[in-house]
Amino acid sequence: MTRAVTIGQFSHSPVLAAAEHLGLLAHIDLEIITKKVLSSPGQYEWLRDGDIDIAITSPDNVLLYATTEKNPISEQLDITMLRAIDRGLGLSLVTRPDLDLTNPETSIRMGVDVMKSGFAFLLRSMLTSLGVTPGQLEFTEVGSTPTRKGLLLAGEIDGTILNAESVVEAGAAGMRVWSSSADISENYLGTVIAVGPGFDPQLAADFVQVWAEATEWLLDAPAADVSAALGKVDPRLGTPEYLEILRNPLTGLLRDPEISINQLQILCDIREASDAYVPAKAHLERLATG
Repeated sequence: MTRAVTIGQFSHSPVLAAAEHLGLLAHIDLEIITKKVLSSPGQYEWLRDGDIDIAITSPDNVLLYATTEKNPISEQLDITMLRAIDRGLGLSLVTRPDLDLTNPETSIRMGVDVMKSGFAFLLRSMLTSLGVTPGQLEFTEVGSTPTRKGLLLAGEIDGTILNAESVVEAGAAGMRVWSSSADISENYLGTVIAVGPGFDPQLAADFVQVWAEATEWLLDAPAADVSAALGKVDPRLGTPEYLEILRNPLTGLLRDPEISINQLQILCDIREASDAYVPAKAHLERLATG
């Protein structure tokens, strides 16, 4: 009997695309329904209410929604992370080409999704590492990654944080990439698979196995085959530049499914540097998978 799961994701998952291309989902009688997520609070409301079964999400979001009720939905959720996915897919600080971040006289208008998000905290860490001072910065909340990219290209903001196909497009348009998550930590954890309570253990095991097989294919198959398969889902995913991000061990997909306390602590350190909420170590021990 075919099983169906609904996945909430912010953008096309290359791993799901590969699993579909290889027929791996059909092998385990699994039908995938995807829903495009517009915000982190919306994703976790969906997960709480059963509108989605699986969230492809930032582990920083899990730290916020699974360890405290002091979050945008005012509720602490019972969340399990099934496995690690990637190192952020090229999460980078990108600016207009004529902006000089090294000039202490430069005033900078940075676009973020929301001020209290993992992306915004990472962006602050990147700016600090480059010597940019708080007095130089003006932050403005402008929303999702595609929106931020569009505003940057239109010159309505000076810089932002982008990843995956968005950072590729910005680079191709002449924008300047200054720093990436790998410059903050080579063990940065960008994305995970998360589920709520009651998710069927056998289904979880089957899904994780399919994910592992699709990940291996994306990393090891001939580049032309991978680019062709991903390009059918979204032409932006079929570019050599995107494949380089996907396969780069500092930015791309992770073979190792385990989520370590060290990886979660790195996210906590980034949060702490922005004076944001930091979960207790006991929470990290509960959420880590290895």
